[in-house]
Amino acid sequence: MGSMRGLGMAGPRPGGRGRYRRLRGSYLIAFALAMALIVVGAAEPAVALGRAETSGEACGAHATSFTVEQNAPVTLRMGCARDAGMLRTLGKNDDDLIIALDFHVPPEGQDRLDKVKSDWADSIRADQDAGMTVGQSVAKRLQRNSVGIYPPKDWSATTDLDGRVVSVEDSLVFVIARDKVGTTANWWQKWIASGVALGVTIVSGAACLLAFNVGAPAAAPVCGAVSGALGSLVGELMNAYFDGRSLGDADVWMEALAVAMWGGVSGGLGGQLLKWASTGTTSLITNAQTSLRGLMTKLGNMGNVLGFMADRIEGMAPRLLENLQRLSRGVGQSKVPLKVMVVGDSMTQGYEGDWTWRYRLWEWFKKEHIDVDFVGPYEGTRPQEAPKAPSVPRLQGEPQPSAESAPITTGGYAAGVAPDFDTDHFAVWGRQAAQDKKLIAEQVAKYQPDMLLVGLGFNDMGWFVSGPEGTLDSMRTLVDQARAVKPDLNFALANVPQRTFIGGRDDLPVNTDKYNSMLAAAIPKWSTDKSRVALVDWARNYSCDRDRCHAGYDGLHPNALGEYQIAQAFVRTLHDSYGLGRELVSFPTHIPDRPALTPGTIWIDSGPSGITLNWKPVYGARGYTVRHRIKGSGTWNETPVRAPRFDTTWTLDGWEWEYQVRTDNADDGKSGWSGTFSATAHPKTAPAPKKIVTRAAATGVDVSWDAPTGPYTDSIDRYEIITWDRDTPGAFINSTAVRGTSAHIDGLIPGHHYLVAVVTWNAAGGGMPGVARSVTVGAGTPPAPGDLKVTSTDPTTVQLTWAGSRQAAGYRVWVRNINSDSPSKADEYVTNETSRGIAYLFPGVWNYEFCVTAVNGEAESGKSNCVIAPRPPSKGAAAASPTAPKKPGNPLSALIRAPRTPAASAG
Repeated sequence: MGSMRGLGMAGPRPGGRGRYRRLRGSYLIAFALAMALIVVGAAEPAVALGRAETSGEACGAHATSFTVEQNAPVTLRMGCARDAGMLRTLGKNDDDLIIALDFHVPPEGQDRLDKVKSDWADSIRADQDAGMTVGQSVAKRLQRNSVGIYPPKDWSATTDLDGRVVSVEDSLVFVIARDKVGTTANWWQKWIASGVALGVTIVSGAACLLAFNVGAPAAAPVCGAVSGALGSLVGELMNAYFDGRSLGDADVWMEALAVAMWGGVSGGLGGQLLKWASTGTTSLITNAQTSLRGLMTKLGNMGNVLGFMADRIEGMAPRLLENLQRLSRGVGQSKVPLKVMVVGDSMTQGYEGDWTWRYRLWEWFKKEHIDVDFVGPYEGTRPQEAPKAPSVPRLQGEPQPSAESAPITTGGYAAGVAPDFDTDHFAVWGRQAAQDKKLIAEQVAKYQPDMLLVGLGFNDMGWFVSGPEGTLDSMRTLVDQARAVKPDLNFALANVPQRTFIGGRDDLPVNTDKYNSMLAAAIPKWSTDKSRVALVDWARNYSCDRDRCHAGYDGLHPNALGEYQIAQAFVRTLHDSYGLGRELVSFPTHIPDRPALTPGTIWIDSGPSGITLNWKPVYGARGYTVRHRIKGSGTWNETPVRAPRFDTTWTLDGWEWEYQVRTDNADDGKSGWSGTFSATAHPKTAPAPKKIVTRAAATGVDVSWDAPTGPYTDSIDRYEIITWDRDTPGAFINSTAVRGTSAHIDGLIPGHHYLVAVVTWNAAGGGMPGVARSVTVGAGTPPAPGDLKVTSTDPTTVQLTWAGSRQAAGYRVWVRNINSDSPSKADEYVTNETSRGIAYLFPGVWNYEFCVTAVNGEAESGKSNCVIAPRPPSKGAAAASPTAPKKPGNPLSALIRAPRTPAASAG
């Protein structure tokens, strides 16, 4: 017995070990399992023979070629010594039996393989010195590590299995003297079961050791448990097959294997076993399937059982890992919980009163009895906005408020959330992958998670931070930065969901699809031996698209249903790619409704800036809607607000206002309206500027005005210039301020029509806006309108229509009494529509002529064709009923209704 590394192998070996330089350590385990099943297939003829003796020499009963298969990861060679080539010298006689198991390992695994083989050879020799046979020595260890699939009842039958075990180069060789070679099927079966089980144990132990640093204290006990269990599984499966018993179910194999492995470790070593299993099980099963199917083709009919085995272990890697996870955490004995850091934006952090998908994921971990520790620097959702007075507009040139302000994470969760919910996370409203790639290393270093669950990317593309390519680069950088701190970190990276369509953002759904395709193609290339990356298909699992969003309350952010769907998407990846859990997230029969309570405590004040309406916050309200009107006007204007406060600053002294408020959870429901509250305004704000002039520029607008005079103008501090894009649905108000009486506003979209207004700010706040003529950015003087037509709807009312142009930002109507020599006159009212109704034309509409001009700020076209209104149809004719003139749009009303927050954000 002993090592014979200097002895050559039979058959050519071009390139030596370098030919297998690319093989991975986990491959060794796969080879061992494949090796065992090869022998199962090869033993089929012996089973058929029963106890009948074979013809010819015993050593040649099941001989194979002794040529080394150069392209095979593992080779079985078996036969008489005379045919064994350079292995002939190991036998004393030509008809001694030689059985060789050949292994091809990468250079970095050679020393480990040599050590494991040497240790086993030494232990068998020691047992033989104590009076045991080779069979008994191997059987003793297999019995100790039994997995229970087909536990041995009597190992005394292995007494006649004796010989020598020699480690030769990359092979383990059994040498059985000719007088010890049996001629019955039972003898061959026992040798095959014992010998191959030993080979499986050795090679799996060597492979396991590759996952540990040399000399690591946990290496020997963990790898002893892994190799011992796998060797026993192979031995028991072979014996079951030889005895004509069913091989059972692969699920049972994986469960038995996990129990044996877990039982072989103790104390804190379970965590080390789990770390090995998180990366080792998938390659074990995948490579085993590849090997089995290839060998099935080589062995012909004898290989049929290999195809059966390969098919049965399809997808079994997650099951093995899952069983280990359950064993480690399910009965509460583990001291090493799975540390998970959830990384994301608003859809992950959640809003006050949300359950959050993080909670639904935590519920799943609890249901599956997986001990998990969510880690991260934050605990809460985003709270409801605090009420505050209207902010003073920033002066041109003043720096923007810092975007790196501390995240707001003090919000609570839904009332039904379990008190022991582990709320730790690393998710913040508005976060981009471009931001987190710079922050993730610090968080990983501090919290040492085992796994990152990442949901980022929407804000990168939604806010024009980057396109699909840049967003993918940010995500890859995030992975690299996190992995640099913790090389064994695993990842579950989500793609980006679609949202309902936003006018003017045709790019967003296209870029989202492109990014998702690029991410799916890239992720398989990002995994390493120690750190896996798996895709989470959030988009496919989330019922939200450009036309509708059942999963979201505002076209994007998850409602209670969406929270379940996101959790399910992540769980599917944890289950399929990492073997966690048995079941996916199940949806309840009733998705909980979000409470929508009517605000109950409301108070109203009239102060120097106007009127302020306050109310007690409703917990969990996503927002509120305030409806307001001048008393007696009959028509309510509705304005959405985030905080429990509403200010009316655009008002004049003596106006009496009425208000009602309700909770507005968007598509999650609305409460009823509160009672009506009223107050009379007595503002001390300054009046709007006079003579506001606008001139369109190539990419903006020039605005000038005269300072106002009168009460409260002595404390004027600045003027706010407001611009609002009429052509972009959902566009929000932009504003800036100056202390002079002119300003240039740049960065507007050429060809778009902009409403422009100026507000005076004094010590009391901002007053009523002065609405200027709208502008078409980048256009000059527009052409005159054409095809003016007039319809007399009754004796004193007309309706005008005309053909306009894209260059025009608005139109003025000129009116002249044809019975006098007075010229046409027009007021300063400018409509942005191509129609206008005019009433109270006494003594009758037929006395008036109408013309229209087009304006672009201060630039104005010549007049259109002029028309005289006809007499209306007589009452006896089939005339239409008298109607009020069509009311033109009110620019001030449009400003009041214009949104002041962007629509695309994921928060």
